[in-house]
Amino acid sequence: MENINADQYSEEQKDLLKLIPSYSSQGVVIYGQDGGLIYANQTALKMFGVGITDVLGINIFKDPNVEDKDKEALKQGKDVAFETDYDFELGHDFLGSTIRGQRKYFITKIVIMRDNQQNILGYLLTCEDVSEKKYQEIALIESHKKIETIHRNLALALEAGNLIAWNYNVAEEMFYPVRNELSTEKISLENALERIHPEDREKFIVTLESILHKGQSSGNVVLRFLHDRYLYFDCKFLGIKDKMGQIADITFIQRDITQELEYQEKLLQAKKKAEEADRLKSAFLANMSHEIRTPLNAIVGFSDLLALSDNEQDKQEYVNIISENNELLLRLIGDILDLSKIEANMIELHPEYFDVSELYDSLYSTLRLKVTDPGIEFILDNPYAECWVTLDKNRLKQICINFVTNAIKCTKSGHIKMGYEYVDGGIRLYVEDTGVGIAKENHHRVFQRFQKLNDFAQGTGLGLAICRAIVERKKGKIGFESEPGVGSTFWAWMPCEAKLETGEKIRERLSDNAVFKPETPPVNTRCLKIMVAEDNNSNYLLMERILCSYHLKRVYNGQEAVEKVSREPFDVIFMDMRMPVMGGLEATQKIRKFNKDIAIIAVTANAFDTDKENALQAGCNAFLTKPLKKKELFELLESISVSH
Repeated sequence: MENINADQYSEEQKDLLKLIPSYSSQGVVIYGQDGGLIYANQTALKMFGVGITDVLGINIFKDPNVEDKDKEALKQGKDVAFETDYDFELGHDFLGSTIRGQRKYFITKIVIMRDNQQNILGYLLTCEDVSEKKYQEIALIESHKKIETIHRNLALALEAGNLIAWNYNVAEEMFYPVRNELSTEKISLENALERIHPEDREKFIVTLESILHKGQSSGNVVLRFLHDRYLYFDCKFLGIKDKMGQIADITFIQRDITQELEYQEKLLQAKKKAEEADRLKSAFLANMSHEIRTPLNAIVGFSDLLALSDNEQDKQEYVNIISENNELLLRLIGDILDLSKIEANMIELHPEYFDVSELYDSLYSTLRLKVTDPGIEFILDNPYAECWVTLDKNRLKQICINFVTNAIKCTKSGHIKMGYEYVDGGIRLYVEDTGVGIAKENHHRVFQRFQKLNDFAQGTGLGLAICRAIVERKKGKIGFESEPGVGSTFWAWMPCEAKLETGEKIRERLSDNAVFKPETPPVNTRCLKIMVAEDNNSNYLLMERILCSYHLKRVYNGQEAVEKVSREPFDVIFMDMRMPVMGGLEATQKIRKFNKDIAIIAVTANAFDTDKENALQAGCNAFLTKPLKKKELFELLESISVSH
């Protein structure tokens, strides 16, 4: 092609040519023959943070950021190219730049401009700011160094960072892994699709179509890929165009987000559970208010009527109602105490050796009195004459009573059957009823805390949750089968060894026509000398009324009790555990230092097993919980009288 002289350009073309440096993305600087700056385009001025008037005349050979070897090469008439780590602090006095405290990276080329006789006319410097790329490169290099120190190779580092990179060649329809070593591995589009979860394949194809034909050059898509199992990956993609402006390659960077999604799901579930627990507790508090007030209403109301009534038959009816509601209130409190143990994972078991057959006879005699509907048959399945096991007797009884009580609430006709059997190395107890049954969609709620499937049935919604905690504490199993309109069978199995006796045996049962009379204390107990250590007047008054046939002496705290016993002989002390000045535990310990024979009975409103253990360890002979029951008091006094 024939060379074109500058004179051959039109004026318009010359004007355009003059604009080229101004629009160049690179910095362009021209130095004169002596090295003095005579021109700099806007890109260069912006790079260095200066104005043209600030730099006119500065000499390239005095620039502290140009190495001496490059300056020497220029003086020798050689073009140079170098990468500059430009220190603006170092060059501040030279440039007068407004940029301070920074370093930038430039790729610089200096070409010597010559005339036709090869005489030096000046120097053309072109400069490209690659700081961002350099910082990324430095960060990548540093990252690689750390990765190599820990994992020794890039592949392990990517795996540790859950990053996998692939290049997809559009023309070949092949995926190539991006690694730090050369690799001939490639995967076809067809094989890649096979690794993607069937439900996500269409999503991936749509993404490819968007990149290739709809101008979406970058973005991300979440896909599931098959490894040992399907894992979730966040796939960021970037379309790379060829010279024709067509997408030639697509880079995919995959990050394993499976754990993140699983963690988010766990957090979501935990949040739902917390919200549900909060809702259930609120419902529980509202329910407890109702459940506690219901028996209290009966107790208070019939107590008032009892005081006003002169009819003996009415009085007996009122007494029975008050007694029933007292028992109900005590059960409610017991459930609340057990709940606190469940919350603290402190359900206590106290194994003892007992006869399950005898226990079931006793339970049947007690529970059949609660089955008041004549349309319900209450059946006992007691298959053994004797069945001796070592379990927590009270907890086993608690489970059975809970099952039967629930069955009574839900059964209006048919039968309720309570029974047990020794099977698979453990005791399996069950209660079967022909009640309303439980809908399948409510099965998951049955053993949860604060759950009441019938909001109108009396109870706290804690009984079955407590039963489950007891059984699981014993490493047993609990469950139920239920069908709406047919009935339910609740069962619990606890591992234990058993000594079985089969055959007939005579069992004492309560007659349907049994008449219960108020207990009267045995005559031989009235000579006992009794001290009552109680600071509460109402509690002492109750004790005084129950033991009205005795002569009682009262003290108001533990210190008075110790002093009184040291001066006078007593047969029995009813010792309240919580009193001012000195509590019952400390008083008992002090008394035991000089009197080993006196019977000390702990009396407390605290009903935990640990409270009983502490009292017995301190030296108490027995333990009574408030509210006091006349029968228990008389039985204790009778046993003490016999021992004396």
